[in-house]
Amino acid sequence: MIAQEFGKQYPSELAEFVAVLKDTKQAVFDSTQNVLSQVSTIFTALQARVDDLAAVVSGLAAAVTRIDTLVGQQVTGDTGNASTGGAVAVGTGAALYAPVTIAIPAGYSVARVMASSSCAITGGTATYLATRIAGGDGLTMPVLANSSGFGNGAASFARTLTGLNGGTITIASVAYSASGGSSAYISTSAIVTFLR
Repeated sequence: MIAQEFGKQYPSELAEFVAVLKDTKQAVFDSTQNVLSQVSTIFTALQARVDDLAAVVSGLAAAVTRIDTLVGQQVTGDTGNASTGGAVAVGTGAALYAPVTIAIPAGYSVARVMASSSCAITGGTATYLATRIAGGDGLTMPVLANSSGFGNGAASFARTLTGLNGGTITIASVAYSASGGSSAYISTSAIVTFLR
């Protein structure tokens, strides 16, 4: 009964109020639909970018694998170490000590070799040391004994060898004593990188 009376007393204001509510409801609905449509468009675009990036990452991973395989096919290496195993008599003529032999893998024609020789002498006479790689000698270094007759020294050498076709590479320490009678412990270490 109250609602009937209310409606009878204020019919035009109620109709206006209902119209405003309908318009507001429609405006909110339209606005919400517009926002949802924009968010959906943005989300779709973002998902497309994520998919694109996933494809790029996958492509890069495959490329890295191919590069690793290619590098593995083009480069390989080896190392070697040797020593006299104890003191040896070093004479006045240059001689080879502690040789390292490294096989050249099939299909590789270039070798980059880095080697070092070391020497510990006992005895009062100067000893001279160099590193030999495939017949070529590096700088000769003196190993001088101290007042107690002991001394240590080293010599290093690097060399690029080309035109290889199988076989081996020999690396060794070359030593001689100024007046003979030197006793020495000698070692050789080498690292080789082979390229096609």
